[in-house]
Parts: sequence; C-alpha cells; structure tokens
Amino acid sequence: MENFEELLEKDALGQKELLDANEITAKELTDFYIKQIQTYNPSLNAVVHEMFDEAKDQVKNVDLNASPVAGLPFLIKDLNAIKNQPLTSGSKLHEDVIAPENDELVDRYEKAGLVFLGKTNTPEFGFLPTTEPTLFGPTKNPWALDRSPGGSSGGTSAAVAAGLVPFAHGNDGGGSLRIPASATGLFGFKPSRGRLPYPPYINHFPINHAITRSVRDSAALLDVLNGGVPRSLYPSFEKRTDFAEKSQQSPGKLKIAVTYDAGGKVELDAETRKNLDQSVQLMKDLGHEVVEATPAYDYEGVANAFINIWLSSGSVMIKHMGQMVGKEVTRENVEPLSYEIMKYGQNISAADYEEARVFAAIESEKIMSFFQEYDVWMTPTMNQLPKKTGEEKDVTEAYGPMLENMLNYNPFMPLANATGQPAMSVPTHWTEEGIPVGTHFFGRLGEDELLFQLAHQIEKEQPWFHKYKEIKL
Repeated sequence: MENFEELLEKDALGQKELLDANEITAKELTDFYIKQIQTYNPSLNAVVHEMFDEAKDQVKNVDLNASPVAGLPFLIKDLNAIKNQPLTSGSKLHEDVIAPENDELVDRYEKAGLVFLGKTNTPEFGFLPTTEPTLFGPTKNPWALDRSPGGSSGGTSAAVAAGLVPFAHGNDGGGSLRIPASATGLFGFKPSRGRLPYPPYINHFPINHAITRSVRDSAALLDVLNGGVPRSLYPSFEKRTDFAEKSQQSPGKLKIAVTYDAGGKVELDAETRKNLDQSVQLMKDLGHEVVEATPAYDYEGVANAFINIWLSSGSVMIKHMGQMVGKEVTRENVEPLSYEIMKYGQNISAADYEEARVFAAIESEKIMSFFQEYDVWMTPTMNQLPKKTGEEKDVTEAYGPMLENMLNYNPFMPLANATGQPAMSVPTHWTEEGIPVGTHFFGRLGEDELLFQLAHQIEKEQPWFHKYKEIKL
C-alpha cells in the first residue's frame, strides 16, 4: 500500500478487508498505528500505557481467520486487566499494580485476534464524565483541545476520533461510552444488560463494549464480545454472531418518542436543542413516526436513587481497591472525590440503600412499559457542549456534584444503565466551531439490532465519516 494515510478514510472493517485481500499486512497496519500514537498522543494524552513491543510480537503470529476483526489494532481502557500490564484505574493507589491475568472481556478481544497497542486514560476509578486523573493528567478533545473528550472512556474516544486506532474498548456505567462518543463525534453503543458478563459492582449498571467510527464496526465487535459466562449469577442472552450482518438491514418504519427537556426539568443549550430539532426532522425524513412524549417516571427521584446506588457500590469498590494492594484508602493516595465517595458509602444505611434500589427498580419498570407503545425513545445525549478541561477537578464532596452531573449534564443516559436497555449516541451535528453533538436513542431490552439498524440508516442518510478529516493536531 503506497499511501498509508488512506487507511484513515476507512473504518475498521474496511481496513480488515485490505488485510484479507493482502493489500496490507498486519505488521504494516500495526506499525502505522504505532506511528500515529507516537505522533499525536503527546497532544492528546489519550494513551497512558504503550504496548508497542508486545504488539509487534503479537502480530507476528496473529491468525487473520480468528474473527471478522482479527489483525486490527486496538486499545483497552485502563479499568480492565491485560496480563502482565499495568492496571492503574487512573489512580495513584494502583500506580504499581500489574495485572496477573486478562479479565474476561480482554480475553475475548485477544482470542478474536485484536492487536493491543496500549491502554487508554480514564478518570480515577471511572467516576467522572471527564477524563483528567491526577495520576496521568487530562486527555484533550481532538476537536477542541481546551475541552474534555468526556468520560469515563475519554482516552478511548480521543484516540479513535484522532485516528490513533481504528476503534477501541470502553465501558459504561452511567453514560461512559455515550458521553465521550457525543463529545468526540463517534458512535457509542451500550448493549443490553445480559449481553455480557455482569459486574459485581454498581448494582449491575456497568457494561463493556467499544467506541467506533462506524456502526458496523461496533456491531462486529459485539459479535465477538457478547455472551455470558457459566459462573454468572444471572441469566444472559444467547451468544450471537449476526449483529454486523443485521446492522445493515432496514429497521422498517418506527414509532419514535422524542423528549427534549423532561417537562421543563432539563435545560438544553442552544446547540443541543438545534441538534435535536434537526434529528427529529431527520427521523421524519427517514419515514419514521415521531411523537413528543416522555415516560411517566419520577425524574428527580430516579436521579437521587441512581446516585445513592452508584456512590454506595462505588464506596465498596474503592475499599476493595485498597485491600487489593494492602493499603488503607486515604486522602493522600486517592483523589478528593474518590475519598468522599468512599466515606459517603460507609455512612449510608442499608435501609436507605435498599430504598434507592427498590425505587430505581419500580421507576425502571415504568420506563420500560413506555416501549409497549414506542419502538425507540430519542433524547439529547448531553444537554450541553463538552465541559472545558478543569471544570471537574478538585471536587471535594460526593453526592452534590455527582447529582448535579446527572441532572444538568448527563440527564438521560443513566436511565439505560438502570433499566438495562440498549442505548446509543449517534453523531448528528457539529457546531460552527467544529464541536460535535450527539443524539441519544434507547431501544427495548434485547433489541440491540434494531438500534444498530436505525444508526446505520442515519449513517447512510447523514454520513459523518468525512468529518474526521477536519481534526488538526
């Protein structure tokens, strides 16, 4: 291949086609993306641990027939374990931790033949909607270097948007795939609860997946990633390998509910409202029925319950993080927010926690019943443009700032973590200054392919891939 820069004009599966046609070797592809990271990561701080020597060894023996994504370069978020590699979770507390084994999801990516080039930046323990841990410093948004790429998968989104890798891993416990996807003009998909192994923390809100440039890339990764484990305490959906195929099919005519501001409870900035207006018209142009409607749920009550569950489970997780390294968690070895989360969780009563859990479950049922009438629910992804770098630093209180983020920055995404429904942010708008804005969609539990189909329909009608050429670093 004469001009390797042309790779950036193709999505991951397009690059896989070149591999399979012997127009480029896996080694050449790996070397190209190593150079991309070396050249542009100093401006972004997206990759916090490099695995270049390991990648060069791995690619020598990669089986290009292992999966539909085999041989493609990849990055893993630094909340997940790669054997014999650092596992800091963005925290000074774990800055010397080396993972003894792959975790389950990383093992699946490795068996699929993805080539790991390193690990991406994350806020400490993944708690914030921005990515600026004290340990590694802030990741920059490639569209606007003074803004955050979102969080907690902000290192991932910055790397993918800037072309440091074709796609990359992330996870989502309250919007952590979809926030950064919106902030960096990418496709962020949260699968249905039950598609992947359940985590023990945060009441099963989090789930792993990826951030991608194209819809089919995300679907192909879900093909190789999905499926439960025999030891799971809860049932899982059956393993499937047809998401990429089905993502290219028509969703048919859909009945779509759109919510702007939850009855005046959410304040949208001008660009967010402009984007949603345009997205409503786009849905109509695509032949869908669009109705302005909102589920009959307690907006503030769900937010309070969600944060109580999140902080309580987060407190236990932070305590366990200290126990893993034989250290007491103190103000000296974790950031102020993490310390306050740990203290908050220690002081909440079991009755208050159970009250929050039951309330969230009851309200989740109300939200899910909404989908008896509607196929898809459309909302803003965020209700304002991405935060400026530094806005979320030095938080010294847990409950108030976390609740504020949910009410006034990330008002809709956590609902899908509570209900378990599939949800996605689709890049649909760029401001005159070149800042991306996403539109958010919920689907029925288990109907992941329907969201992929709608996203692909949007992608064909209103392509966004050409926009990445506008990034100048």
